Amino acid sequence: MAGRSSHNWILLIVFILIGFIAGTILGQLLRPYLPFMATGATAEMNAQTFRLADAFSLTFGFRIHLNVATIIGVILGIIAYRRM
Repeated sequence: MAGRSSHNWILLIVFILIGFIAGTILGQLLRPYLPFMATGATAEMNAQTFRLADAFSLTFGFRIHLNVATIIGVILGIIAYRRM
């Protein structure tokens, strides 16, 4: 039973990511015709580099840009998941 539950969460995350990507692409394509679809906000964590004795370095960074079309895409991804 636990394996099936974890599979459902993975599938939900896949649907959300597909909605996120499709919504972002759609928002960029519709920008000339519907400018409000590309209106959004950006959140980011600046890149941080960790060095270990000049032999190893690791860099972390994060940036997310949400627009109206992206949010609509995520909502549609969740709806598609729930209808399965």
